[in-house]
Amino acid sequence: MSYFDQDPIQQELCAELLLSVYYPEIKEWSANYGSFFTRNFSGDLKHIDPNVKIVSLSRNGIYDVLPEKLFFDPNELRHKESRAFAQRVTEIYEEEKNIQKYFLPFDSFFFNRSLNVRMNVNRLVDDKTELLLKILFDYDIREETNPFVRMLAPLLLQVTELRGDLDRLSTMLSAIIGCQVDYRIVNQDRVVFTVHKHNLCSKEYKESMLELKPLFVFVKEWFVPMELDCDYQVKDYQQPFVLSDERPLVLDYNTHF
Repeated sequence: MSYFDQDPIQQELCAELLLSVYYPEIKEWSANYGSFFTRNFSGDLKHIDPNVKIVSLSRNGIYDVLPEKLFFDPNELRHKESRAFAQRVTEIYEEEKNIQKYFLPFDSFFFNRSLNVRMNVNRLVDDKTELLLKILFDYDIREETNPFVRMLAPLLLQVTELRGDLDRLSTMLSAIIGCQVDYRIVNQDRVVFTVHKHNLCSKEYKESMLELKPLFVFVKEWFVPMELDCDYQVKDYQQPFVLSDERPLVLDYNTHF
C-alpha cells in the first residue's frame, strides 16, 4: 500500500476508481470505514490487503451518519466520579467497536455496489475510447503489444492539452512505468527523459531499454513539440562505484565516466 501512500495523485482519487484499475479481478471487498475526519490526514483509500480482500477508507460509514443518541445516552457521562467515568468511557469505546462491526456487512455491501458501478463505467469509457482513437487518430489500441503504450494511448484524446507540458508528462510517465521519471532540456532542441530504476543487472538493463523504446517513440510522436528531439535513458545514480559480483557495474547505467 506504500505506492498509494506516497503518490499525491493517487491520494486524490476515490477508492472505487483505484481498486477498479489495480484489482479489476476482485469484485467483492470487506470495507472498513474510518470516518470522514481522517481525510484531513490521508487519501480516500487508507489501506488495502488484496490477499484477504480488505480495504480501509477515509469516509463515513452507516454508524458515522446515524445520530449518536440511537446508541448512547448523552447524559450518561455527566456527574460521574472519576473512576466510574474512566471505566464507562472504556466500555463505550468497546461498544462503539462492536456497533461498527455490526454495520460492517452493510458498509461493505454499499461499497461493493459503488465499485460495481465504477467498473461498468470504466468498461463503457474503454469501449468509447477505443472507438474514438480509431476514428480520430486511426490508432487501434487492440493491436498495441507494449503495455506502457497501451496505458498512455488513451490520453491521445487530450493531446492538445498535454503536448509540450513536460512536467505533467514526466508525472504521467512515472505513474505508467512505476518509478521516478524526470527530464532535462539539452541545447534548447532536445529533451532527455531519465527513468530511475535501481539494482538492475546488465541483462535487466538491456531488457528495460528495449521495453521502454516503443513508449518513448510514442511520446516523441504525440506529446513532445515538433521543435524538440526526444531521447530517454535508464539510470541508477544510487549504486556506489564498487566492484561486486552481487551488484555489477554497468556502463552508462550505474557507471559513468
